[in-house]
This record gives sequence, structure tokens and C-alpha cells, in this order.
Amino acid sequence: MFTSPAPELNYTDQYDDIFDYFNESCEILPANYTTRKPTFSTIVYLMYSTIFFIALLGNVFVCYIVLHSPRMRTVTNYFIMNLAVGDILITLLCVPFTSVPLMLQYWPFGSIMCPLVNYVSTLSVFVSAYTLVAISIDKWMLIMYPLKPRISKRFATYIIAAVWIFAGITVLPTGVFSTVQQPEGPDGGLSVYQKCNKYICREDYSSIGEVYETTFTIVLMILQYIIPLIVLLFTYTSIAAVIWCHRIPGEAENTRDKRMARSKKKMIKMMITVVLVFTMCWLPYNLFMLFQIHIPVQFYPYVYFPVHGLAMSHACYNPIIYCYMNTRFRDGLFLILRTLPCFKRCYVRKSHGSMSYGFQHHAGIEGTDSTTLQRNNTFTTYITLNRKNRLSTYQNTTRSSSFNRSLHNGNGNNRNRKSLNKAVADEPI
Repeated sequence: MFTSPAPELNYTDQYDDIFDYFNESCEILPANYTTRKPTFSTIVYLMYSTIFFIALLGNVFVCYIVLHSPRMRTVTNYFIMNLAVGDILITLLCVPFTSVPLMLQYWPFGSIMCPLVNYVSTLSVFVSAYTLVAISIDKWMLIMYPLKPRISKRFATYIIAAVWIFAGITVLPTGVFSTVQQPEGPDGGLSVYQKCNKYICREDYSSIGEVYETTFTIVLMILQYIIPLIVLLFTYTSIAAVIWCHRIPGEAENTRDKRMARSKKKMIKMMITVVLVFTMCWLPYNLFMLFQIHIPVQFYPYVYFPVHGLAMSHACYNPIIYCYMNTRFRDGLFLILRTLPCFKRCYVRKSHGSMSYGFQHHAGIEGTDSTTLQRNNTFTTYITLNRKNRLSTYQNTTRSSSFNRSLHNGNGNNRNRKSLNKAVADEPI
């Protein structure tokens, strides 16, 4: 579905000049065909190369950050890493194994790779979509039921395994019915594929009926796009309504409460971004898969490459959405970049100006060292070795105690509101 090449050339009278060319050469396409034009091919290869490198580097960074730091091994980050693994497979399989056959108009990778690539690439697309659903449901449970214990890491791994198993079963026909073929020429004659021993890789449902192919395509679109989109809209709309309407007593009256309000707005922006990006990237491709038989063959490359490239670019955006908006991931990225020579020199210069990046330890002012102890479910408490800053620690503690007393003296919903804001604070955004 996601790596099948464009349909073989439509063998009609309007392509008689092409077949005259075939008789003199073993090139599948004439030099004046769309995908053979230098400008068109350069744009296509540049587009897919950009998607490949950005998506691969971004998602590899995500996996490395989660695996490298025990502090990053949280339930949410497990889901994000699984999303990155699915996007890496999309990058490695969908991008190159789609663009090359489409440009050449034949399958150059052998008969074994045809069903394998089609199956694994489609599997990775479904894993990515289902993981987005798992992340949204996890956030929904956390916000809607803040007093209930969150799922454990072990249970999160079970969910991830279930995602892979269900996706693998769903797309199984893609691998079973994928095969290499040599299309026949006009009127059953010898085609250039047969003459030059070239093959195409496609899903062939002729043994069970062509109606099954259309049905399977619609089912895949529903499972890969429609249902995930509905779940994303429902969960994130519910979350946005809850965290936007529930206000804690005296919110936005002090620095910490303003920070909490900013966290709420950032979470809402992130959720809106997730839904919009998923919709815009995959809607054109799914519509194309439904109506591709109505597209004239001469316009096929101009339609397919933009919509397919847009769908594949979704693998580039996930690391940005889930990691750039996550301060912990940004810190982890800075730690990785610090190992690079060019960034290391910049980091050393910034460190002398009291600017540094790290998880726990950082340079203090006036040559002193300070250690930051952070608890996401309460106020951030600063413990410093500098005697001059003891007063600020006392003031923060006093303000925290006063705020907690106001919550205790409130109405019966304050406990739930406190848990809700704890959940918002705990979410890495």
C-alpha cells in the first residue's frame, strides 16, 4: 500500500511512440517521460533525501536520549520511543523503496524484498498511527482521572507489544499478496518488461477477486487514518476542555501559578499541533489511494509524489512535536550535542557566562556550585550551597505552605484540582 510503485504504463494507442522506443532500447521509460526529466527527478530525489535524513536523525536522537538516560525512561517516553522506532522503519523502508521504483518504473530489489518491504513498511505506518493513539489515551486517562494511579512501565510495554501485534495482523494481506510481475504488452504481446527481464512489485488480489483489493484499501484507510483521527480528536478535545476550565485558587497570582498556566497552554498547543499535522499529512494520501484509478497516467507522477512525500514527512514532525516541546528531551539533546567538537567549544564559552545545560548539576553564580532538586508533582525547591540564597529558599517554602493551606481550606473539589494540576505539571511538555 505504501511502497507499491505507480501502475505500469497504460498500454493504449496514445503510447505507440513509447513502444517504438521500447523496440530499440531496454529502457523502461523514454527520455521525455515525466520521471526522466532532469528538473522533475532532481526535485523528487531532493525531497525524499531531505525527508530521509531529517526523519532518521531526529528519531535516532529520540531513541538514544531515552535509552541513554534512566531518568528519561518514563511511560510517556516509552510510547514516544516506540513512535520513533516506527518512524525510523518508515524512513528506511517507505522512502527509498518507494521513490526509486517510481522513478524507474520497475522493481530493482528482487523478488524476496517485494513482499518483505511492502509488509514491514505498511506495518511501520500502522505502528506509528496506533502509538499516537496510545499516547493520547494515556494523556486522557492521566488528566481525566488524576486520582487514579498511572499505568506502570511494565504495562506500557504490554501496550506497545499489543500495538505491534495488532498492526502486524491488520496488514498481513499486504505481505501475502505482494509479488513481482511482468506485465504483458498491448493485445497480449511482448512487453518491455518481458523483453528486458524487468519486474514490478505490486499487490495482486486476482486470485480472490479484485473487489477484495478495494475493500482492503478502504479498511486500511479506516484503521490507519479515520479511527486514529477520531480518537485523537476526542481525547485531546476532552483534555483541552478540562485543563482550560479547571483553575486552581489564586491561579496566575504568583510566579509558580503563571508557570502552571503556561504549561497548560503549551499542552493545548501541542495537542492541536498533533491533530493538525496528522490530518494534513495523511488525508491527501488516503484520498489519493481511493481515487487513483481515475487519475490519467500522464498526470500520475505530478499527483503521487507530492501526496506521498507529504505523508512520509510526518516522520520528521513527530520528534519536533513530542521532543522540542519537552524540556527534558531538549536537555538530553544538548547533552548529546556537547559531545560534538563544534558545539563543545560554544558550550565552554557559554559556561563562563553562567549558561549551561544539564539535568541536575549546573554552575552557580560567583564561582559557587549549586544543586537543583526538582519534584514535578510539587513546587520546585531550590537547595543551594551559597548562604546568600538561603532567604529565597525560605520564601519559596513559606509560599508553598501558604498555598497548600489555601487548597486545604477550599471546597471539596480542591483535591481533584490539585491532582489535575499535578498531572499537568508531570507531563513533559
